[in-house]
Amino acid sequence: MTLEPEGKICATCSKSGCTAMCFGCQQSFCTKHFIKHRLYLSQQMKNLHEKQEIFQHDLDRDSFEHPLLTNIYTWEQKSIKQIQETAEKARNDIQHWIDKTKSVVQNNLNQINEQVRSSEKADNYTELDFAKWSKQLEELRNLLEKPSNIEVVEDEKPWSFIRTIKVIDKQPTISCSSIELPKPESRHHHHHHQRSIESIQERFKVMFGPCKLTEDDRVVTHSSYRAGLSQTSGINQYSSGRHSIPFLIEKKGNKNIFIGVLSSSYKIISPTFDYSVHGWWNLDHMIVNGESKGGDSNEIIQIGDKITLIIDCDNQEIQLEHQRSKRLENLPIKIGVCPFPWKILIRLLHPGDSLRILC
Repeated sequence: MTLEPEGKICATCSKSGCTAMCFGCQQSFCTKHFIKHRLYLSQQMKNLHEKQEIFQHDLDRDSFEHPLLTNIYTWEQKSIKQIQETAEKARNDIQHWIDKTKSVVQNNLNQINEQVRSSEKADNYTELDFAKWSKQLEELRNLLEKPSNIEVVEDEKPWSFIRTIKVIDKQPTISCSSIELPKPESRHHHHHHQRSIESIQERFKVMFGPCKLTEDDRVVTHSSYRAGLSQTSGINQYSSGRHSIPFLIEKKGNKNIFIGVLSSSYKIISPTFDYSVHGWWNLDHMIVNGESKGGDSNEIIQIGDKITLIIDCDNQEIQLEHQRSKRLENLPIKIGVCPFPWKILIRLLHPGDSLRILC
């Protein structure tokens, strides 16, 4: 601040005859308000020192938490919760199986005990009976302690940083007429009654043509302004088990979107023809051994429809489930024509055609 001649107006009281001017705020003050302005600046300096001390204290203390560290902690807690929920579900599944197995084992053990008591009472038994009963007891013990029809496995998906676990049922290896093996219950059923359907986290991968991938590669869209074939596959390969991939038809032209599989072991020579291609343009229009079967006059599939592709490697077939019409189409595949491993195949024809993976 500096002294100024009279004639200036005080910024606080609007009186003339100011005695000083502040070069910071570029305002003039009378003597009374000049002193108050200086006191205000002194208070501001005091506040600044307090902020400095607080910041220095935060900087020096060992418990200072950077926001990025907080983000990592939040991710850690969320991951731990997901792991705990997955572990709890697996424990419940195993306990449910154990309870059912113990019931089956007890029933079979009661039958063996009754046979032993009956034979002992009648004094009618030989070495062959002892061998049979001993074998049955050993099989029952193995069924309970070393189950062959259930397993806890780790998720081996390539994008999974923290591997989850799950309980799966397998084909039983014990064969005994007196023992009936329980299987874990599943929400999915299939007419072959073998394995439950496993929901797979698929992602798209561009093969060729005008298509764009968005939303973490879960959505594929025909990106050209002109019609033309574009072809997209999945990142997974399938050689065993039964797997389901749900899709949503977000947009399509006057022709349907192709959904099916092809063999990963063949090198595609032509983008429009491959013997290993199997799938559907429509529920009544299939592609078998790379060739068109049926017609597409009755366009059943519409925008907004949910469709599930079921890849059944164990039974060498694929299925297409159309939820709105409640239709389930089956398509057997000859391994000689379409050898394992398989991968999904999506074909788009019209500008703006779009398909979303729902898992």
